[in-house]
Amino acid sequence: MALLNMCSIALYLTLLTTMCVENISATSETMERTLPAYAIALKGSLLNSSLCHEELEIFRTAVDQRKLWALKMLDSSGAAKPGFIYGNNYWLGSRSQCEDASNTNPLIIADEELRNNSKYRDPEQEYPPFPLNYFVTHFRHNSTLQYHVRLPNEDLITLGLCLPASCTSKELSLILKKIFQERTLLAGNLYSADFKLAEVRDLNDDHQWLVDGKIILVAILLVLTIGMVIVGTTYDVLVHQKQIQAQKISLHNNNECCYVKKTANTTESAVVLPEFKQTTIAKFILCFSCYTNTKIILDTKLSSEAVPVIHGLRFLGMMWIIMIHTIFYMADYVDNKPWAWRKAEGFAVQVIGNSTLSVDTFFFMSGFLVSYLYLNSNKGKKEDNKSVDCVGKVNEFALTVLRRFIRLTPAYMMVLGLLQINAGWYGKTSQFYMTERPQEVCAKYWWRNILYINNLFGRETMCMTWSWYLSNDMQFFIIATFTLILSSVFFYTAVGVLISLLISSTILTGYISYIYEYVPTMDAQFNMLEILYDPPWTRIGPYIIGVATAYILIKLNKKLDVKRRNIVLGWCLGSSCNILVLFGLWERHISVLTSAFYVALSRTVWAVGIAWLVIACSTNHGGIVNKILSYKGFVPLSRLTYCAYLLNPFLINSVYLHAETPIHVDFLPIATLFFGNFVITYFCAYALSLLFETPIVLLMRMLTAFMKQKR
Repeated sequence: MALLNMCSIALYLTLLTTMCVENISATSETMERTLPAYAIALKGSLLNSSLCHEELEIFRTAVDQRKLWALKMLDSSGAAKPGFIYGNNYWLGSRSQCEDASNTNPLIIADEELRNNSKYRDPEQEYPPFPLNYFVTHFRHNSTLQYHVRLPNEDLITLGLCLPASCTSKELSLILKKIFQERTLLAGNLYSADFKLAEVRDLNDDHQWLVDGKIILVAILLVLTIGMVIVGTTYDVLVHQKQIQAQKISLHNNNECCYVKKTANTTESAVVLPEFKQTTIAKFILCFSCYTNTKIILDTKLSSEAVPVIHGLRFLGMMWIIMIHTIFYMADYVDNKPWAWRKAEGFAVQVIGNSTLSVDTFFFMSGFLVSYLYLNSNKGKKEDNKSVDCVGKVNEFALTVLRRFIRLTPAYMMVLGLLQINAGWYGKTSQFYMTERPQEVCAKYWWRNILYINNLFGRETMCMTWSWYLSNDMQFFIIATFTLILSSVFFYTAVGVLISLLISSTILTGYISYIYEYVPTMDAQFNMLEILYDPPWTRIGPYIIGVATAYILIKLNKKLDVKRRNIVLGWCLGSSCNILVLFGLWERHISVLTSAFYVALSRTVWAVGIAWLVIACSTNHGGIVNKILSYKGFVPLSRLTYCAYLLNPFLINSVYLHAETPIHVDFLPIATLFFGNFVITYFCAYALSLLFETPIVLLMRMLTAFMKQKR
């Protein structure tokens, strides 16, 4: 295998020497065997004297004569690259060089340097006599020499070709099929591979992806919303803020005191303005004010009932998710996949290898907040189960779920629409093959997303694959809301329901892991996403632990009067839960039975460790950990978490699809890429929150206040 890799490198170096050194000649047969673009030119006769055939003949003759413009075309086209055995299936040329080959504008460098760098001053030698286009062809190989881990499309080779623009995808497909049938390319013989053509694309944007009613609807909604933000911000700055200043001056002159109201909601905070009469229309417009909504997002003040540590956990958890998404979503663009698995062998790298635990942290926090807000708002209320208002309870349940749906869905659906537009454009213009095709899948199955049930179907038909979490969270929210309302009348029945769900989920998860003979190696984790990762029945454990933690914290009244040694013991046990789960799979080749126990218990045990952290920090036993997680600077960033999660994979894929070269896994470049993704994610999350999240929250508050006044 090492010998083959050395042969590949030698072949590549020979190819470069042949192309770049004028004094060394190469036979047509050699170039046909090593250069796909030249092989295509030789097979132009298959096209029956079309314009493409004529220009391919001109191109081939010019290469034989070593004309500069033809060498530019050849140099811009791809060929077999080193690293094939380690997964380098990207035989890309240089798209930008191909597009620039016809550019007659000189480089912005000194004239003397231009003369020194230009071999040919004759335009007929330097510039092609016909327009060029960069084509991309995807074909599959069956070589057994390449490492495989059952990733999607890992047997797909992407080849870039700089050829005459008169050629069509159908004409090139005809030629390539003939070349593959005759096993012309030396790479096929070298790696014992046959090639089967998948598709040829010209990367020209025909704008057909814009001809869609859904896209027009998304554009209209986006324009209207931006218009509302402009109107709301203008009214707020030019009218409303002046009214506030006048009100403050009046209060000061009359020696009246101003006061600030606080809400118990730890996820949303409001800036309470001096009260004066406003019309309903004015209040509605102000909900879209960029000025006021920015103040709401950046406000670091929390109520006395808030749990500050949650904001730190949410922000750091989102950083963790962005880090793993940076790596997870590069599977379609990496040219050294096996080396990436090799890099995952270290002890410290388990922070990445087991980073799915970050999602369980969010499930815990979601369950905690739902329970904490409900129990805190109903503290001290007792109901007689003999006089239960069933209709009232049903209405309470329905309204709670409806508010949650309205709160989450607008931003969610807007991102889904933008994703469909974005994927449609990149599907035409990107040289990379898209495993996930939102432009096709979302058009058919978007209704599953709006109903929050897309996690119940396979990933092949899942629109926005990362939205599985949102569906799980909504389903868990419905279960938690039902049991919390039930607990207000039948407490022990509600507790029994949650305990039964927790035990059932644990047993079922372990059983599924065992019957599938699952061992948590890196490739198996990826290939078992639909079986062990996405379904709600395998993920509800941390959510239930969060619900129980909120109940315990409220019962403790944020006071934990125990001996110091018990606090130390609690920290030791809680930290052990997290450390053992996070680093317990350093040696991943474990038995199937051991794996089943780990899979069944790990996520719940992780949540137990987080539960202790929250309780300890909320009862003044957190020390330096509490100071870090309760840092006020995390609060604004924490409020952007939902929008950041919606946008993060969307933005990461856009960066990858826009690139001209594949990604090579290495620590420092990936770390730099992660920080870039982090910054752009939160910047865009801020914009999305201003447009669709914060206005919806304020509109719901306004509607709730209006309904209370009507009662």
